[in-house]
Amino acid sequence: MIEKTIALPFSINAYGGISVATDQSKIWADRVRSVIGTTIRERVMNPEIGTLISFSIFNTEESAESQIESEIGKAFSSQLRLLTLNDVVITHDEYTNLMTAEIVYSLPNNEVVSTVVGLALVNGANPPYEESL
Repeated sequence: MIEKTIALPFSINAYGGISVATDQSKIWADRVRSVIGTTIRERVMNPEIGTLISFSIFNTEESAESQIESEIGKAFSSQLRLLTLNDVVITHDEYTNLMTAEIVYSLPNNEVVSTVVGLALVNGANPPYEESL
């Protein structure tokens, strides 16, 4: 049986129906982004879903990287148990001040895929308007 799920981002197909996804790598990538992009206690009916990555935005770059890696590892071990986390590669663009995480993982059928998640980063412990140049 082929697994089908609502395609993300949500859209309507040419026939007026809801678009669905059947590709396993797309389905799992959407699930990974959903868990990583949700803050714990953000979902009222399911408060344990998500990570604490959003709380790392005021940390220094090194501290934020280690916290993000740790949170992604926790998410895979507790909420994405059918996947095997292989690697997390975090990069920081100094110009845009955007931190991205490339998450490499194995699907239940042992296919290795990667998903890139963009994370906003504000360096320092002060709000942006108090930062000194």
